[in-house]
Amino acid sequence: MVTIKLFGSLRLKSGCKGLEADVSTVKEACQALADSTTLQMKELKNCVVMVNGKQSKFSSKIEDGSEVVFLAPAGGG
Repeated sequence: MVTIKLFGSLRLKSGCKGLEADVSTVKEACQALADSTTLQMKELKNCVVMVNGKQSKFSSKIEDGSEVVFLAPAGGG
């Protein structure tokens, strides 16, 4: 089981702080979020994803017990 957490505008938009899911890649974590919340795969693919505190790619493997954090891209000027 993997802990998935949402921060920033993702948390506000979905109304969800996170969830636990049985996934083995970041892509599967994205799909679990898309299935469980109002978030869409397209917007999740544009996020910064951290697995156990290290930035990860969409194809990265996830071990059981890991923490996956999704951060919305920031804008500003």
